[in-house]
Amino acid sequence: MKKLFILGLLALMMACHSASAPSDSPADSSKTAQKETPIDTLATLVARVQQQSRLYAADCMVHKVVLFTDKSQIDGGLVKFNKVGYRKVAIPIDVTLKGYIDFADFTVDNVSREGDLLVITLPDPKVMLTASKIDHKKARQYVSLTRSNFSSDEVTRLARQGVDSIRRHAASFGIVELARTSAAHTLVPIATRLGYAENNVVVRFRKDFNESDWKKIVKPLNSDRS
Repeated sequence: MKKLFILGLLALMMACHSASAPSDSPADSSKTAQKETPIDTLATLVARVQQQSRLYAADCMVHKVVLFTDKSQIDGGLVKFNKVGYRKVAIPIDVTLKGYIDFADFTVDNVSREGDLLVITLPDPKVMLTASKIDHKKARQYVSLTRSNFSSDEVTRLARQGVDSIRRHAASFGIVELARTSAAHTLVPIATRLGYAENNVVVRFRKDFNESDWKKIVKPLNSDRS
């Protein structure tokens, strides 16, 4: 009888232990089943970037004063003589530059993985001269009595030379870095939504652009903007 009691007690203890043992809950099973299925994140990223079309990244207003001193001479045949008197002009101009990046031709070739890094290589930036204005009210001519004032055609021609100078030196205004930063602010969130860590996303241009490159990057006023 005593043995039967002990055996019954052991059976009861084993039943209690079995009831209290942890089991996989539906929630745990669900978490296990919800492992992400691999997707082509690069292709998805490219498709979403292409939707950005043309990203206008930076506007830059440049103020320049064009200074010119007329040093024309009188041709006396064998000898040239400087014209008597002085003739100078100061022409203030304002030029607006707009930088942008066109993602129309953005492809999977612009995206790569380098270890843990996602590297996005931007298309070459473009810069347009969108506006040019002469401040006629503040323009000043300094002309002696023996010389004639600058004509409107001369002022326009000199102002155009000033605009061309701004175009040649557009690289010094920081527009490329502004364009890269603006693009990063747009593209990094797209990458993070696809699962990439923000500090592992690199947005860059393919190269450092030289003076020869800038002749192609900066489009003159009234040029084809396509």
